[in-house]
Amino acid sequence: MRALVFAVLAALAACSPSAPAPAATPTRNIDYRVTTTASTVDRRFLVEFRSLTDRDLCISADDWPTSDGHLGINRTVADGDAVHRVGGHDTLIAFVRFDQVPPESRQGNDVHSVDFAPEPAFCGNGLTQ
Repeated sequence: MRALVFAVLAALAACSPSAPAPAATPTRNIDYRVTTTASTVDRRFLVEFRSLTDRDLCISADDWPTSDGHLGINRTVADGDAVHRVGGHDTLIAFVRFDQVPPESRQGNDVHSVDFAPEPAFCGNGLTQ
């Protein structure tokens, strides 16, 4: 009898669907998209971070521009350390001043394009607001 119960349980376990484990970190162009649009008149880039997933994404303050268009190491303590939370399928918008773009992304004094690459995490994976 015990062998029959074990065999039935094993057969049921083999038939049950197993969902793939969710990704540990978001993937660009699968879970989110980042676009930058240059405005030479304003000398800045408009940056749009769009979630493509149902899960909330969190972006460290160091990976996102301040309200004044400063990036990473150029941030001051007064800018705060808030994590930016982007709900599923929502968009986060900011701007980056041209003078904040790293020198290797410039051509002389001109900045025509930049690949802005924040590193989001699924909220709850160490980053929460």
